This record gives sequence, C-alpha cells and structure tokens, in this order.
Amino acid sequence: MAETAHQIWVAETGCIGCGMCARVCPCGAMSVVDKQAVIDYERCISCGMCATKCPKHVIHDTLGIFAAAE
Repeated sequence: MAETAHQIWVAETGCIGCGMCARVCPCGAMSVVDKQAVIDYERCISCGMCATKCPKHVIHDTLGIFAAAE
C-alpha cells in the first residue's frame, strides 16, 4: 500500500523506543530507529496491532479505532 493509503502513523514525539510495536507486527513493518518507531509502508497492512500494544499510545489511526485519532 502507498503511504497515503495507510491509516496508521506514529506521533513525532513521545516514543520511548521500547520495540513493542516491532515485536507484535505480523508483517515486520515496524522498526525502531534512534528510539523512534518507524513504519515501513511497503509492508504495513494497517492492522493496528502496533497501536493497540504501544505503551505510550503514540501510534494512531485516522478513525480512532485502535488508538485515539488526532
């Protein structure tokens, strides 16, 4: 999917780099770079697993289904 088609994104601040999102992602689309979660939109299927497991609630979706929309 193209990046613009995705409903999941990571806030620019607040990520602690714990890697929980990367561990639960079924597609291997999440990684942590410089203590910031990063989404590989080529692999992401917008399932929301990362958003539901993020302990800091910095991963969001546009509809607010998995985490509060901003």
